[in-house]
Amino acid sequence: MSFDLAVWYQPDPLESDAAYSVYDRLTDGDEGVVVRGPAISAFLEALLLLYPENGNGASPPWASGVYSNAECVLLSISWSRSDEVARVVERVAGENGLSVFDPQSRVMKNPA
Repeated sequence: MSFDLAVWYQPDPLESDAAYSVYDRLTDGDEGVVVRGPAISAFLEALLLLYPENGNGASPPWASGVYSNAECVLLSISWSRSDEVARVVERVAGENGLSVFDPQSRVMKNPA
């Protein structure tokens, strides 16, 4: 079981249905859905320094590989680590001016 999050740049707040629609298109591999920018790669680099994809441990943070492109990062977090990793994802995303979407609860968290 996993806990999924999506990270992208969102200049204007979105209602939950609109954010879910963006998420759905991103998970389908559509391009041109959101604004591209260097903040995505900076976010991913910082996150993977904290939680490497190939981390060896008794409880790895990722349920599957981290997906990224120039528009977004899609994360499938191991359920046992979801609270811890989600907090870090939100912090690092905020530091990079990116929004985090939780498709389970359909909540969009924008940077402060």
